[in-house]
Amino acid sequence: MLASLTGVAANSFIAPAVAQEAAPPIRIGVLVPLSGAGGAYGPGMADAAKRAADFINNEAGGVLNGRKLEIVVADSETNPTAGVAAARKLLDVSKVSAITGLWSSSVALAVKPLTLERGVPLLVTGTGDEVTQGDNKGLVWRFQARGSDWGRVFARAAYLDGARTASVMVQQAPAWTIMVDPFVTEFRKLGGKIVDVVHYNPGQSSYRAEVEKVFSTEPDAVFLPSYLPELSAIAREVFRSGFTSKIYSNSSAADAEGAFIKNVGAEVAEGINHIQSIPPAESTAYKTFSQHTNTPENTLAIFPSNMWDEVSVLALAIEKSGSTDPAVFSKSILDVVNGPGTVVENPVDGLKTLRAGKPISYSGAGAQFKFTPTGDQLHRSYGRFIIKDGANHQQGLIE
Repeated sequence: MLASLTGVAANSFIAPAVAQEAAPPIRIGVLVPLSGAGGAYGPGMADAAKRAADFINNEAGGVLNGRKLEIVVADSETNPTAGVAAARKLLDVSKVSAITGLWSSSVALAVKPLTLERGVPLLVTGTGDEVTQGDNKGLVWRFQARGSDWGRVFARAAYLDGARTASVMVQQAPAWTIMVDPFVTEFRKLGGKIVDVVHYNPGQSSYRAEVEKVFSTEPDAVFLPSYLPELSAIAREVFRSGFTSKIYSNSSAADAEGAFIKNVGAEVAEGINHIQSIPPAESTAYKTFSQHTNTPENTLAIFPSNMWDEVSVLALAIEKSGSTDPAVFSKSILDVVNGPGTVVENPVDGLKTLRAGKPISYSGAGAQFKFTPTGDQLHRSYGRFIIKDGANHQQGLIE
């Protein structure tokens, strides 16, 4: 009799409990390099995505009347094959509504056909121009400067530093090869001479032949876009051989959260110049990001701030569209960034403004950007750095 009464009592509470059950969370996939050539950046990007979701969930109650954001992290291993396998799991098992992160352009290019087929937005941090080319159905958005824009910036930096002859030693990868022609064109336009352009493959056992070919002619500057492991090996070879041409590389290799200097040592790293599209450190947007991610003062968290923007823009687009359907909310991404509307510098203020029935224009922590219709960002700023005495020193901005 007791068992029967207990069963009745328990059943009497089933309907109210179900009625009060919260709506399921909206899952966002974060596909970042927790290992491989980009392994220095993946953990910070994943953490920033989680912190952005927490900020939105805790301070704005999520999106669409209480739908919380849930971040699902996967390791791309900085490898296209592994990235595709991880993306399939995010889509098929975790049922994510978007995939973000994608630090490597090679991984982004491999994953893109899969997300286009599923009609799921792909928000990337890779620089390769090909990522946003073609018919992307309004689903591919880049949260970083486009690679071809970087080449011109490097050429101007080298020329302003006094270089009148330059060579290029470039790693075979979409993110880097796309920078070569713009570098060559701009350097020649400024009045400089290109001595040589040499391509090499990642993961070679030795780069001695390429280093000898490029540096033995003693150009004033050598443009060396690459990933961290390759730049580390090449810098050691240059140092051992006693070559003195100024090296210009991307900060994602020549800084890599301090990993480059740690890899090669202060003596080898001395004098290497590097450039990176950087966040607006003095903006309210970046300061809000720093506060909620516990970013140390005077630190430029480049990729984490881009990741914060990716999650923020998705949340705002979902709220603006009134839908969790990727085919629907992806159409609002351009609206919440480009406006016109009230400028907002964090996602919580943006959500509140949208709920008040007002349009918005999101100004990001990673950049105070606007989007082109094809998904590339405009108005990125580039920071110039040089390694001196075992530390990175910013030398200002360059356009």
